[in-house]
Formats: sequence, structure tokens, C-alpha cells
Amino acid sequence: MSNHHIVIVVGLAILNGLFSPALILVFALQGIWYPFFLPPMLPVVFMASSLIVSTFTLMIGGVPAAIYERLTGASASTFVSGLIWLAGVVLLTLPAMPGILAALGLGAG
Repeated sequence: MSNHHIVIVVGLAILNGLFSPALILVFALQGIWYPFFLPPMLPVVFMASSLIVSTFTLMIGGVPAAIYERLTGASASTFVSGLIWLAGVVLLTLPAMPGILAALGLGAG
């Protein structure tokens, strides 16, 4: 996988972490995952929630690529597996598109 694909995949995951509807759920469940010894400051909790959604986007988006590599017996990442990973992340980012477009001033989101 080329560096350009990695940049696009990580960039989409970050956008998904910021604008995904799943962010509301992760933020609401902060009592489960947020450490009790840290002060519950709103910006810190929001940033951590966004990071969790971004990380899960990368991980879940990579599952089809990993399955493809396992089935084909590839010992290293290939161009096709990179495209599969990119497609998985794009699919996971689709629900965040109205928010992204609204932030860019291009939608009514």
C-alpha cells in the first residue's frame, strides 16, 4: 500500500471520528470508558470520543482487507488490499458526510 493510500485512509478516519453519528453514542457512554481519576472536562472527553471512533473506523475498515489477504495467501499488503481497506473506510465514513458537507458550507446538514 502506498503512502498516498495511507494518508487518505487515515484522513477519512479522522473526519469520521469528528463527524460520525456514532460520536454521540461514544460520548454518551463516557462513564464506561473514561477513567474515573481524570476530571471530566468536556473538550478532553470529546477529543477522546473522537479518537475512539477514528480508531474503530481504521480497525473495522481494515477487516475486509485482512480477510482478502488471508484468502489469497498474500504475505504482505498489496495494492488491492489497500483499495479494499480504503473502500471499507469510505463506507464507514458515509454516515458522516452530511456533517462534513455542512462544516464545509456545502450542505444543509
